[in-house]
Amino acid sequence: MEDMDVSLLCAARGRLKKERVSIITGDQVEIEEVDSVKGTAVVSARLERKNLLSRPQIANVDQVVIVQAIHQPEWNALWCDRYVVHFQLELPSSKPVLCFNKSDLAEKADIETLRSIYEPLGYSVIFVSAMTGQGMDRVAELLDRKVSVLAGPSGVGKSSLLNFLEPSLHLKVGVMENEFGVGRHTTTYSELYTVGFHNPSLHIGQDGKRHHTWVADTPGFNLSELKHPEPALVFWQFPEIAELAPDCKFANCLHLVEIGCKVLSNLESISADRYDSYVTIVAEAQEGEKLLRETSQKVEASVKVVGGRKDKARHVPKLSGRYRAESRRTQRQSMTEAELEAEIEKEQEMERDLED
Repeated sequence: MEDMDVSLLCAARGRLKKERVSIITGDQVEIEEVDSVKGTAVVSARLERKNLLSRPQIANVDQVVIVQAIHQPEWNALWCDRYVVHFQLELPSSKPVLCFNKSDLAEKADIETLRSIYEPLGYSVIFVSAMTGQGMDRVAELLDRKVSVLAGPSGVGKSSLLNFLEPSLHLKVGVMENEFGVGRHTTTYSELYTVGFHNPSLHIGQDGKRHHTWVADTPGFNLSELKHPEPALVFWQFPEIAELAPDCKFANCLHLVEIGCKVLSNLESISADRYDSYVTIVAEAQEGEKLLRETSQKVEASVKVVGGRKDKARHVPKLSGRYRAESRRTQRQSMTEAELEAEIEKEQEMERDLED
């Protein structure tokens, strides 16, 4: 089926549901009972995934392109860095690409400022305009023969970029609400599209095989759906801080207020917007960790409940195993058969003595 360029309406076998095998956008599957006349088939198996994004939920992704608008809506450093951290955690094998749309509305100084923040950190940064076509050749080059995800807030022009790359898609686009500076959700679910860059023929690789370029358009999502690590691990998502952190004299330093911290003593080498984002994301991670701790029902293994009724019960620490006496059952399990018989006879003698 690899060489077929057709769309089929597929239903999963009931067995997959019983086995709790989920099938989502981007999954590679095996199909049976193909009916080319009706355009239908049955999914019989899901192949092993190489990765999985939890938000947006897409499997087998090669790269994530974070789309931000420079204006309308206004670029927000914290929101941009939240997306970067989220996707670095979700897809650690590939650094996200930063695509700044609506560059036709931006001054040269705006573009240079954004470039100076992210390019020195090793991120691929592209400035484009879905209206004028500026920078779209570079986008096509980055997407070529890969499975890519366009992700970002609502209203930044993800669907517009795809429409420019593949006009036959005719994806619905929204109108910016200038009064509030935010966009409406025009994309309501994730979907993968084959993009030919104005060329309907499939790409032929050096191996002689035909290769598709797949791009996923995804809905915008909010802060509560972004993934945050443990507070002590946030700095690993900021290359400029991670570079300084190993030389910090505090092993568990959060690089926030500690006197003598290597990062704090070199703040002039870090973008102020980036460090502000770092501080905020650490605080959010701490709040999330605190909430998880407060709502967890898990009781530590070193604690036992005493006191009878639930409202009277107390959690008290257990004695360490080295100080706790073995139970009679445990003792007997380690005895030989002769020792066990002697132990039983001794207990019977004690019972007879008590009766007398």
